[in-house]
Formats: sequence, C-alpha cells, structure tokens
Amino acid sequence: MNSDIKTLEELFLKILHLYTVIGRKPKDYGTGDLLYLTEVHTIIMVGKNEELNMTKLAEMMGVTKGAISQTVRKLTAKNLIVKLKNTSNNKEFNLKLTEKGRIVYSKQEAYNAGIFSFAESLYMKAKPQDREIVKQLFIQVIQNMQGRVRA
Repeated sequence: MNSDIKTLEELFLKILHLYTVIGRKPKDYGTGDLLYLTEVHTIIMVGKNEELNMTKLAEMMGVTKGAISQTVRKLTAKNLIVKLKNTSNNKEFNLKLTEKGRIVYSKQEAYNAGIFSFAESLYMKAKPQDREIVKQLFIQVIQNMQGRVRA
C-alpha cells in the first residue's frame, strides 16, 4: 500500500476512534438531560429539516427505521422532540423540536462551528478543484460506510 494512502487511512481511523470516544460520553447541553452523540445528531437533523418524518430521518442518518424509532422515543420522553400528525398522510408523523430541543440544537451548532472553524479557513485557501476532491473523498467514504451498515 502506498505510504500516503496508509497515512490517510491511519488519520481517518484516528478521527473515527475519537468520534467514538466522544459519542460514548453523554453531555448536558443546558436542559438537565444527559444526551449521547446519536441523540444530539438526531436533534440537529430534525432542527435543520422541517416536515421531517421517521422514514426520511432514517434515510438521512443512514440507519434503520427501528434505530430511529428508538432514538426518537428517548428524545420525546425527554421532551426534546414532538411527533405531530402529518396533515397530508394520517399514517405519518412529522418531527419537530421543542423549546428544550432548540436549546440543544443551538448549543451543538455553536460547538460545531468552533470545532470546524480551523478547517474552514484551510478549506477556503484551497483551489476549487482541491476542495472538490476533498468533498468527493468524503462522499465516497460515507457511501462506502453506509453500504457496510446496510450489509
């Protein structure tokens, strides 16, 4: 294996490991609830997407509807998300953040902005074709990983 590819692989695995470590530690975002990263990611997706139902949320997050149902059940029990009847389809529910959910959403968005601010300046200095290569690399990694999750 090419040494540059090997280095990229090692760096990527280190990022995954750190993300896993972060995901294992629940955090309070000012609501009194300890939330795991999966729960926070769900809140972010619901906050960014109006008229979002369970099926769309599962697709967007690359997980099963059963997994999303479990997470949404926990978040509704913590009064962070509400399920509202879909007016055009009585069998579906749309998800919406509660006031508490919006607090978590805002705090996580601010946290993410801080984490990725260093990358933004580096990314903006790159040539457009280099930015496209990075974007395509991320897309390919995501698609590869989603294929493995579904397998």
